[in-house]
Amino acid sequence: MNSDNKKINGWINLNKPEGISSSKCVIILKKILNVKKIGHAGTLDPLASGVLPIAIGEATKSIRFVSDENKSYTFNICWGVETTTDDKEGTIVKETKKRPNKVNILKKIEKLTGEILQRPPIYSAIKINGKRAYKIARSGKIPEIKKRKVTIFKFILKKIISEDEAEFFVKCTKGTYIRSLARDLGNELGVLGHISILKREEVGIFFNNRSISLDQIKKLSHNSAVEDIILSILYPINAKYIIEINDEVSKCLIKGKKVLTNFLEENTNFQKIKEGHFLIAILSNTPIAICYVENCFLKPKRVFNL
Repeated sequence: MNSDNKKINGWINLNKPEGISSSKCVIILKKILNVKKIGHAGTLDPLASGVLPIAIGEATKSIRFVSDENKSYTFNICWGVETTTDDKEGTIVKETKKRPNKVNILKKIEKLTGEILQRPPIYSAIKINGKRAYKIARSGKIPEIKKRKVTIFKFILKKIISEDEAEFFVKCTKGTYIRSLARDLGNELGVLGHISILKREEVGIFFNNRSISLDQIKKLSHNSAVEDIILSILYPINAKYIIEINDEVSKCLIKGKKVLTNFLEENTNFQKIKEGHFLIAILSNTPIAICYVENCFLKPKRVFNL
């Protein structure tokens, strides 16, 4: 595939299967598509399935913008058991025969909605003094992970499957750990709990019902078919991070030169950008550079080679 070496630049809305890591998906796609630059926005655990935005070629430069978007998940919690990983793959830490009722579940999910403090799982990719938490945990030590603020916009009980299991939906900010949410809800209810099924439904404007599986991509045999599933570099970028520039400014940015920001004074998007924050400068809907503002200058951080 991609045998004529035509460069692919853009995004794929991948439906990651359960059982493999996000990085493994990237390795598989790199081989299928025969591309050099490829990455993903927002890691999914091997246990999880669903939306995994894949950036290819020059789109990899814009991953930061997609990773920052809100996300949503559907997931099942099994009651009565707490595990080391807060999911079904961990070893059992505690057990109880207590089970929650619907009234209490609804009451406690309300308590866990809004801005909350959450402690990520000890088996997570968070770095502690330069080391991944899961590596510290595997060595037999318990990593000291600080609580962090996250926002849960929606927390819905979808259905009670049995007295041992229930299905939920959550919409949340980046950095939210659904495994922690399951653990905390189980503790709030006094019944313990862990994730048994986890599916990501949305990342920004990437939706699960519009995603494509690895098997479907493998079946594509020619470049025109590949092009049909490639979304543009700007497709997932929130409009608030985009500013329109003119040809003269574009030429400066491409050469790595900074420009005065006075030409952007009336741009509403630009007025909301804080100093030091990143944005994408475009010309006629073509991304030119990732920039930031410093001392009244627009400075290019990374230039798109299109």
